[in-house]
Amino acid sequence: MQTANRFGATITGWFTVLLCCFLLFTCQPERQAPKELTPAFYYWQTTFRLNRTELQALKTHHIRTLYVRFFDVDWDAQRRQPIPKATIRFAGKSPAGLRIVPVVFITNQTIRQTPPAAIRQLAEHILAKIRAMAQEQGIQPAEIQLDCDWTQSTRDRYFTLLKLVRKQSRVPVSATIRLHQVKYRTQTGVPPADRGMLMVYNMGDWKKPDTRNSIYDADVAGRYLTGLDQYPLPLDVVFPLFRWTVVYRNNRFLVLLNNLEQATLRKQPFLAMQPDTNRFVAQRDTVALGLSIRKGDLFRAEACAVKELARGKAAVLEKIQTEKITFALYHLDSTVLTNYPHAFIKSLFRSVP
Repeated sequence: MQTANRFGATITGWFTVLLCCFLLFTCQPERQAPKELTPAFYYWQTTFRLNRTELQALKTHHIRTLYVRFFDVDWDAQRRQPIPKATIRFAGKSPAGLRIVPVVFITNQTIRQTPPAAIRQLAEHILAKIRAMAQEQGIQPAEIQLDCDWTQSTRDRYFTLLKLVRKQSRVPVSATIRLHQVKYRTQTGVPPADRGMLMVYNMGDWKKPDTRNSIYDADVAGRYLTGLDQYPLPLDVVFPLFRWTVVYRNNRFLVLLNNLEQATLRKQPFLAMQPDTNRFVAQRDTVALGLSIRKGDLFRAEACAVKELARGKAAVLEKIQTEKITFALYHLDSTVLTNYPHAFIKSLFRSVP
């Protein structure tokens, strides 16, 4: 009888051990598939001419894809029709083997003002201009990208435009997607594109003086990542490298100064740094930095810190479900690139497990 009891206790003990092992195994968090990153840059200038620094960056970081803004489409109130603006001028050839993706920026006003019956014609005109420009430069696009910050009220017309471009194009069509369009996709919808390019920047209103950093704010970005793991469209990602200074007068936006950084503002004797370190207030009337400055003007220097970008990359890649991602940086500009260590840019492009 004692032997039977000992045998039963042994069986029970082994069963308990096996059950615990099973529960421990099944309760482990699901390991995320490794992310394979393909490096890319955006080129957002009105003249296409790569200098030595930019060519070296393409070579050093093994860039095979360059998203090039071909032109903008804006609404002409006088003609009452959409028109192309700021068309890029090619003053140099792209390097051999570089995959050029034409990007067309379309203002939300254009979509709002274009009658539904004219959307088809708009799609035809956009494609015709892209093809003419590409043919002239000997470019064979493997993809076309439309960039528009559409809203709930313009969603249907913009999505119709996307469908038409996608149908008439002989290559895949991608669409840029802002963080708010991911979080509120029930209202803004999911664009009918082959892929989406998630823009992890411009997440604040740069026209408001109380905005902390309109280019990139890690705390703001974190609030918008909710639901990213459920987004039904394959996503690529673009992070910012650019910097600027926004100037306000009497609490109203005055001007935006590209590539003007905080270090330069610190050296200006007429400016006093505020406690939050990226704001400066003019102490007297003067002329400097290409501006006629008045006492009280507010200067807010905005940039993306190395640690912030690294943390942002980790947070986004942890959420995103797409396994093979084009990881782009905005944008390819020698003035911008010199502000970031080579090793850091290389680390951003590095694939992660």
